[in-house]
Amino acid sequence: MIKRLAVAAFCILAAVSCGQGTTQDNTEEVAGNQGGEEPGQGGEDPGQGGEGSGTGTEVTDPGAPAPCGTCPSAGQVAWQRQELLMFYHYGQATFSGWDGENSSCNGKAWSESLLLKNYAPEKIDADQWVRTARDNGFGEVILTAKHHDGFCLWDNPASTTDVANSACSNHTDVVKAVSDACARYGVNFGVYLSPWDRMIEAAGYSTAEYEEMYKTALRSLMTGYGTVTEMWFDGNHAGSFNWSAVNKVVFDANPECVIFSNGGPGCRWVGNEEGVAGETNWSTLDISGRGLSPSNLPGDYGSYLGSGDKGAGSWCPAECDFSIQQIGDHNGWFYGKNDSRKSADELMDLYYKSVGRNSVFLMNVPPSPDGVIASEEVAVIEEFHSMMESVFGTNLAEGATATASKVRGNNSDKYGPQLMLDGNYDTYFATDDGDRTVEIEFALDGSKTFNRLMLQEYIPLGQRVSSFSVQVKKNGSWSSWGSGTKSTIGHKRIILGSSVTTDAVKVKITGSLACPVLNGFGLYNDTVSGL
Repeated sequence: MIKRLAVAAFCILAAVSCGQGTTQDNTEEVAGNQGGEEPGQGGEDPGQGGEGSGTGTEVTDPGAPAPCGTCPSAGQVAWQRQELLMFYHYGQATFSGWDGENSSCNGKAWSESLLLKNYAPEKIDADQWVRTARDNGFGEVILTAKHHDGFCLWDNPASTTDVANSACSNHTDVVKAVSDACARYGVNFGVYLSPWDRMIEAAGYSTAEYEEMYKTALRSLMTGYGTVTEMWFDGNHAGSFNWSAVNKVVFDANPECVIFSNGGPGCRWVGNEEGVAGETNWSTLDISGRGLSPSNLPGDYGSYLGSGDKGAGSWCPAECDFSIQQIGDHNGWFYGKNDSRKSADELMDLYYKSVGRNSVFLMNVPPSPDGVIASEEVAVIEEFHSMMESVFGTNLAEGATATASKVRGNNSDKYGPQLMLDGNYDTYFATDDGDRTVEIEFALDGSKTFNRLMLQEYIPLGQRVSSFSVQVKKNGSWSSWGSGTKSTIGHKRIILGSSVTTDAVKVKITGSLACPVLNGFGLYNDTVSGL
């Protein structure tokens, strides 16, 4: 398989168009103010607010920075701020051990009667699935409503290969069970509907016929199960649909839904199934120029999907999918009793390589034939959650005094670097429009020992920073920390470095597409993951 604003309480790291995100009428290099205020930056008359940057020059209010190029929709911002997402693969393959990616089911030809016989749950505890996500900081779950074999977890109006017609006595509408559990526990709900379908292949439907059936199935999912925050379109044997028409079915019912595919429009596959984003990772992507769709994935996709396209016309951030179990030889992304499991340390590593690189962490946790997430998986997830609390529960930069070499309008009350420490997502540090480099110094509240540094850009105004470096003060002089110059920041960047004790840290923004706009800074000490 190619693969709301709620953020976990512990995880304090905390539009409907071709590109889903909005494109402003200015190029990537334009930094001028276009008027209008952004959330959290309420207006004051020029010169009426705050102290300056310490230069003695006049304090003004030039207004909020203009959006930089293509910017995300509100739905895309809320989606990325969740950070941790959980995937459920469940269906006939849970019981047969054979996923539709195989040419046959354990030597038997794929058929509706076989799938209806294979599916045999005695119970389905969807509440346990969703509680496992919520209790461990995951803000969204995505259910595989239909995978490549064609078996459907709801009464699909376009198919008879579904739970309503299964041979077993348990005809639970699993989509409803999970969506209802999400509503009870305050977790966002997403759906995966595989375009590839072995039953369609066996029946010999034309592409045009199947597209209408697919849209009928999709419409029932979009209109019958409450708000859907993410819709997953896999690119494996996706078929030559009119994807604009398919996307319209989603947006007609769920305007802020984030659509995943090889090229979005809401978010993109990262180009691998290991859960790893590129160290350089732009949230913009040249979808039209590259000809991307669920049906088309040209060229060296592992490279450009992992890094995005600087200043491109579509806001389409990366989503890093992987499985807590190995992807099995026959069962694929579905439960395998004897499949190996990732450790909590490995999950922590993938968090750093996904969320810590401006992406989203999407972990497949396949429910077992017993209808629950197995105790082995739950134990690993709970250990990972404990690690996250241990590392990110205390921001060692709290209490620091922040100064900057440049502040927008010399107005520190509205745009000063101290706002990077106030915990308010919608307040931010910014420079004047012409200033694309800046040094920000954090004088810590005493000496602190850390080995992780976090930065955040205020992405509602676009992604800007293209290079930066970090220094720490030792014996009165500054020295480099964190392996030299870095590139992108985006929603979140976490730098891993050697353990250091210091009372001052400096961030140097050395390249930006427009004036830097930063709303978060943190220092943390990871002594639990062994990384």
